[in-house]
Amino acid sequence: MNAVRVIQPGMMTTVQDLGRPGQSRLGVARGGAADALSLRLGNRLVGNADGAAGLEMTVLGGEFEFERAAVVAVTGGVAEVEVTRSGGSGGGERRAPWAGAFAVRSGDRVRVGPVRRGVRAYVCVAGGLEAAVCMGSRSTSIAGGFGGLQGRSLRVGDVLAIGDDVGVARAEGELAAAILERALFGNVLRACALEASGVDPKVILWVWSMTFLVESNSDRMGVRLRGAGVESGASLEASGRMISEGMMHGAVQMPQSGMPIVLGVEHPTTGGYPVVACVATVDLPALGQCGPGRAIRFAKVDHATARGELAEFEARLNAEVPGR
Repeated sequence: MNAVRVIQPGMMTTVQDLGRPGQSRLGVARGGAADALSLRLGNRLVGNADGAAGLEMTVLGGEFEFERAAVVAVTGGVAEVEVTRSGGSGGGERRAPWAGAFAVRSGDRVRVGPVRRGVRAYVCVAGGLEAAVCMGSRSTSIAGGFGGLQGRSLRVGDVLAIGDDVGVARAEGELAAAILERALFGNVLRACALEASGVDPKVILWVWSMTFLVESNSDRMGVRLRGAGVESGASLEASGRMISEGMMHGAVQMPQSGMPIVLGVEHPTTGGYPVVACVATVDLPALGQCGPGRAIRFAKVDHATARGELAEFEARLNAEVPGR
C-alpha cells in the first residue's frame, strides 16, 4: 500500500475534498476545502480529478513522509515547501515549488512552512487520499466529528493511504500560481445584496462602505469581522432575532453584537440572524484565505454579474490549467 505518514501536523490539518452537497436537509453543510479553487488546482497539477481528497493545513503548515515515490503539489496560501530525505540522509534537502507539481522518492518528507499569505495551504498527491467515504465525501467535518480520519484533525503518526492512479507532474505551475495570485489575495469580496428586515438602513450602508478587519476567532464555520461604528447614531444591533431560515456559504450575517460574520464552508445550515449580503461564488476561495488581521471590504454586484464573472473565471481556468 502506498501511504503518507504525518510527521508534524501543524495547527490543524484535515482531509478535505469538494464536500458533500445536498445534505442540508440533514443539518450537514457541504463542507470540504475552505478554498476549493486551491484544492482543484492542486489536483489538476498532479493529474487527479478536481474532487480528489487532499490535505488542508491551517497557518502553520506541516511535514509528511511518503512511503513510495509520488507526485505532489502544494497550493493555497503562500508558503515555503522543502523536500528532505528521512533522517536527513541521501541528498539533503531541496526547495519545491508553491503552486507547482514535483516528484518525491520513497522515504522523502515534504515540509510546508508557515503560511505567509492567506491562512490555508493544500497538499495534493497523485491518486488522491483514500479516507473512508461518508455521505459521498471524504472531507472532514470538525463540527460534526465525522469524515476524513475519524472526524478529527491529523496527529503525529497518522497514516493515510494514497490511491493507485499514477500522476505526471504537469508544466502549468506558473499559470496555476498566477491564477491563485489573482483570485485569493485581494482585499475586495464581491457580494450580492439581500433584503434583511429589521436592520437599520444606516447599518446596511455601513456594511457596504466599511473596510473590516478579520478577527482572530474566525474559523471554518465563519469569518468574523470588526469595523468602526456607524455614524449618525444608528444602532449596530439588528432589531432582535428573526425566525430561523436556511443559510448558505458566504452569507453575511448581522448578529446582535453588530459586527458581521461571513459564513464559512462548515457553516450552520440554519440561522436566526439577518443576512444583508452573500459573497459571490467566484470569491468564496478568497473568503477561505481570510486570516486574522486581513483587511477586506465588500463590493456590490447583482446576481447576473456574479454569474457572468463566475462563468468567465471558470472558462479561463479550464483554458489555462485543464482538468481531467
